[in-house]
Amino acid sequence: MHFPGLDHLLVVVIFTGIEIVGLVKWLVLSNGADPSVALGQAYSLLHLSVIFSRVGVIGFAAIILGLFLLIEHIITQVDASGRFVSGKQFVEILAFSSLESAIWLVWLLLIPVNGLLAITFFLVALFVEHHIADNVKKGLSFFKLSSTRLVFTGLLILTISEVIGAVVWVADQNLLVVLIVGSLLEHYIARNVGLIR
Repeated sequence: MHFPGLDHLLVVVIFTGIEIVGLVKWLVLSNGADPSVALGQAYSLLHLSVIFSRVGVIGFAAIILGLFLLIEHIITQVDASGRFVSGKQFVEILAFSSLESAIWLVWLLLIPVNGLLAITFFLVALFVEHHIADNVKKGLSFFKLSSTRLVFTGLLILTISEVIGAVVWVADQNLLVVLIVGSLLEHYIARNVGLIR
């Protein structure tokens, strides 16, 4: 496996930071925090109250997370390809960023219903989303299944890393460091899996 240099490690830290901020905002908003407090001046400057009044608390939280994920995934794509994203790639990135946001939302809603079902859904759905993201990075068909065991194993490990971090963090929000470590591992492994053709 290729171990990226310091520049790539810095990029991994940057897009992990973007994802973490998005997840923290998402959970705070999902838990009913005042959006003007959670989002600061951006809430009034961008007139986000209009969106909030139309989609409600949970929908608004998912949209905010989706925006953070979209930014993260665009940076990831640029890092992987060395080029700005094309129109087709943007649509694909928008689709799997929206999918990932929906996965986090459904997972959070399933937790009080059935914890085992919630974790199973989260693991399987994120694995599929990570597979799609890897395909887009490599310019492959959106739903192409991995043809190599190394890619499959890497995607599984990075998904488990993210799920463990997320489950621990949602259970105890004082353990944000576990989410950060899980997300850093996820992105570092994803960066390396993306190099495997």
